[in-house]
Amino acid sequence: MRERAMAFAVLVFGLMAAPAYALDPHAFGGHLGLGYSHLVIADSPGGSLSVAAGVDYPIAPSLRLGGDIGFELLGSRTIEAEGQIANLDYNAFEAALLFHYTPGGWGPISRVSFGPALVSARAELATSGGGLAFTGYAIEEVAPAAALDLTWIGSGASPVRAGVQLGTRTAFLESDTWTIVSLRLAIHY
Repeated sequence: MRERAMAFAVLVFGLMAAPAYALDPHAFGGHLGLGYSHLVIADSPGGSLSVAAGVDYPIAPSLRLGGDIGFELLGSRTIEAEGQIANLDYNAFEAALLFHYTPGGWGPISRVSFGPALVSARAELATSGGGLAFTGYAIEEVAPAAALDLTWIGSGASPVRAGVQLGTRTAFLESDTWTIVSLRLAIHY
């Protein structure tokens, strides 16, 4: 499945490649986000910081296409095995190709973003000894994912606007599925 996801991402990026002279540099837009993220799994950590940035370009009147990157510090948890204790620190890095749709008449929702992503999921092991008992808990894997964001932002002619973004990334790891939920302050420009 991972090979198919990578082939799909390469195909989409390849189709989006356009000659430099055909792009209007003034039409590019982007966003920055800062907030909270939480990993939804069994025995999940408490959650923590989420940051993201992206750039996009219009491909239709109410549709833009762009790339996003993000990083989530997902918290840590303490585990015990064979009378020993260790900590697992969870984090994720993501890269996504997103379609940004601007709906009309959806109330406060002013932007819906969706598309494929790749997530580098990590659960790093920290122990003061006896780490062998905990090696099965450590995770370091790049997996295909699906991305969805809903943004509430005021409409207007201002070149910089602030809003709230609720997002989710579902990463399909070999042994588990990670769902990362985030709530961010989003600055669009």
